Amino acid sequence: MHEVPAALLEAALRYGLARVGALATVAELEALAGRAAADAAAAQTSLTQANAHATACDAALRRAGGPDLALAASEAWKAIEATLAALRAVTGAAGPDPGGEISRLVGKVVADPSPRALIAQLGLPAPAVAVAGDGVRLTWSGNDVDLTILNVRTLSVVVALGATGPALEFRADGVTVDLGEGTEGLVKTLIGAAGSVQTRFVLTIDEKGLTADGAAGPISLPGSLSAQVVGLDGLALSLVPKNDRISLEVRSRLSATLAGVLGARVDGAGVAFWLSAAGLLSGQAFWEAGGIDYLTPNGIGISLSAGPARGGGYLAEIPGRGFGGALQVALGPVEVTGYGLFAADANGVSFVIVVSVRFVVPIELGFLFTLNAVGGIVGYGVDIDTERLASGLKDGILDTLFFPADVVKAAPGILAALSQIFPRHPGGFVVGPMVQLGWGRPISLATLDVGVILAVPDPVLVIIGRARSALPAPEVAIIDLRAAILVQVGRGIILLRAELFSSRIAFLTVQGGIGLLIRFGDDPTVVFSAGGFHPTYAHKPAELADLSRIGAELSPPVGLQLRLQGYVAITPNTLQFGGSIEIALSIAIAAVRGRASLDTIIQFDPFQFTANVSASAHVEVFGISLLGVDLALEVSGPAPFRISGTGKITLPWPLPDPSLDFGPITIGSEPPPGPPPPAIRPRDEVARALADPKAWRRVDRQGQRVPARLSTLAESETATIVEPWGLLSVTQRAFPLEMVLDRVGPAPVAPSGCRLSISAVHIGGDEATRSGVVESFPIGQFLQLTKDEQLQAPEFEDRPGGVAIDPAGVGLDPTGAGDGARRLHAYAASATLEYEEFWPGRPARLRGGSLFLSLALQQMLVDASPQGSSALRVADRYAPADAQRSITVVPVTQSRLIDTDTGAEIADFAPWTDALHTARANGLGVASLTRVAP
Repeated sequence: MHEVPAALLEAALRYGLARVGALATVAELEALAGRAAADAAAAQTSLTQANAHATACDAALRRAGGPDLALAASEAWKAIEATLAALRAVTGAAGPDPGGEISRLVGKVVADPSPRALIAQLGLPAPAVAVAGDGVRLTWSGNDVDLTILNVRTLSVVVALGATGPALEFRADGVTVDLGEGTEGLVKTLIGAAGSVQTRFVLTIDEKGLTADGAAGPISLPGSLSAQVVGLDGLALSLVPKNDRISLEVRSRLSATLAGVLGARVDGAGVAFWLSAAGLLSGQAFWEAGGIDYLTPNGIGISLSAGPARGGGYLAEIPGRGFGGALQVALGPVEVTGYGLFAADANGVSFVIVVSVRFVVPIELGFLFTLNAVGGIVGYGVDIDTERLASGLKDGILDTLFFPADVVKAAPGILAALSQIFPRHPGGFVVGPMVQLGWGRPISLATLDVGVILAVPDPVLVIIGRARSALPAPEVAIIDLRAAILVQVGRGIILLRAELFSSRIAFLTVQGGIGLLIRFGDDPTVVFSAGGFHPTYAHKPAELADLSRIGAELSPPVGLQLRLQGYVAITPNTLQFGGSIEIALSIAIAAVRGRASLDTIIQFDPFQFTANVSASAHVEVFGISLLGVDLALEVSGPAPFRISGTGKITLPWPLPDPSLDFGPITIGSEPPPGPPPPAIRPRDEVARALADPKAWRRVDRQGQRVPARLSTLAESETATIVEPWGLLSVTQRAFPLEMVLDRVGPAPVAPSGCRLSISAVHIGGDEATRSGVVESFPIGQFLQLTKDEQLQAPEFEDRPGGVAIDPAGVGLDPTGAGDGARRLHAYAASATLEYEEFWPGRPARLRGGSLFLSLALQQMLVDASPQGSSALRVADRYAPADAQRSITVVPVTQSRLIDTDTGAEIADFAPWTDALHTARANGLGVASLTRVAP
């Protein structure tokens, strides 16, 4: 709970304790009642209990680690309840408050002295008291409470102390706020014309904290303006915690039209009340000590309609992104639209701008094709979020980029989406053209929007598209098909994805997603899916995980509903397909519903399949099933086939619902074991693979400055040529190294559970420095895995496959003679040195016919070339190097081992296969492995 509501609740509890303490003896109760006690003994017993609970409440409020409000509230109510019981014993009351006598006596106790702090600041008189069986309610009320720029016609402060805990309530009716006081210039003129706004609201403080009308977020308030020149389109109240204070903000949305030509809209003008515990509980009025601020508008819109010139603009402050704006102007035969974001702060300057030109009369291209609009995107200090683009395809996120119809009206949503698509990234640069093509005359029956976006310095090429076909016309379409397309090339993946959304053919609604993913790097894979994946498949790639099912839904206006859905997916080791059909007939309050579904997953290695079939039919009234049947069947195999299922019959109440479970039923038997394949010795296979000349190659030393460029030498089938500054790499893909091996395909390995490694590399008798070289291996080919482990295992994993050898400092054989083994030889060669003249800082002269490349494209081409990674290519080679900093990067194929019962970490991140062996050694399953999120 925030500090402000906690402090006010604590103050309410302490006030209640003080009032209980004022009635500590039977004599004080008799003096208050003006009579002798009807049952003095019972009154004394209740007062003793009240004092004990009051002491416990005070201890809870003074707890060393901070007040325990829940315990204090419970003890406070018990103390108050015991004090009320003592009052009843004195007066002889038979009920909670017969004739209101107990409320009258409590009113005397709370009237003098009255609470200080907030009640005194507001100048409210003595409260009205209501005593019930479950609590006491005190209500302070006042009229015409003036808070400088705000006047409250009726203000009520309610303190409730009861069995459900303490609660404070502030009710403000007839609240008048002057909106124009804190603004300047044209905005002040516009808002000042609105005069003041009148509204009402309720604030509550309880165990949930501080809420407005039961909510912490922005809520709409009823309101009206004192002047009719400006219209009030909306009024909102929100509670914004900021450090140790809470800002209670009332913001308005105003609109006006001047002479029917110029229109304006102002968003966010209002006032903020800064509520702090110290300010509310002090003697000085909080609104006189900087407790009220004027809120300047956070958005301004202007529209123009003057003959051939019409349009408008919008400027707004975007949290976390500086400012955003939109402009749309129609000038004769063209409409110009632009919108973007701009920020300048300690993180540098960033901006992204989208500009487009729409032709009122499309340009004819021939064969009924037309050019409807052109545009472009440019941004600096930003990057492109392809994941947000992919997840938003079916939500219409591309509508914010491709030629929106009314930019000014939709500006808040457009700018918010733009902020998500192009997040800030220092040094980033994005650029790309857009075009809209149409087909049909005199109106476009089909349109295609295409944009090509390039982002650097981490190069990625993104192609986005939006297509629509509407027949016979977009305004009265009977057939309306909409699709969004995304293509990404770069950053380790090739992704093609398309979504059919918001589409229909008459009464038939159609939808679906299709995607192809090729991923390289730490977690390589190839996946195709149309409609998603099997419900139990655990390796859904994030780029395709939310694909929509391919389906159609028929909902004519006669109570009939029909829905069809399906999917198919192919991964390196599985084939998945399935679908469902649903049908329903509704008549008034009754309905008949039926459903059937199929989900199948086939695993290739080792070969197995699982098919789940389900069916159900129900008769419903008011959405409640009166009679129905549910069936489910699972078939898996082969060798043997296993069948299991469940069934349930739903009967009207109070009849029981019988159910039936059967299986698994086994059909067939395990195939007779054939002759085991001969065992394979991994060491021999790896040695044979490493002896292949094609396994050896030269590689560049990381960070090495190449002192000379050598001419190409003739290739040799038996020798690998390595420059003095180069490294020698030898690798193979027959078996992974540094991993326990169980098998290779169906064949066992000898010895079982062996582990291969390259312990040392010697050249001419001297040991050479080496480092590992990783390759991607299908680890399922080398491990014995259970069914659960097969579903969780990565399809490929990076494991050592060889070594990179540094020949520097080892003995060489200058003669070239040897014992037939592969070794390094040193030799001398003659060379003709050629020099290239180059002037640093002088731009190269462009020759006639050269293709002019943009700076961004040149940058990408250089970064992608070998020269781009050269250590010589730095901004200033003579500047001192910064202190070296290291960053640990965990590949996405690695897993952490966690005890699922205690949550304790057993092993840190390691390759999945190593983590699996550790889990087995600790008696744990795959559920204990936590994989790095891609």
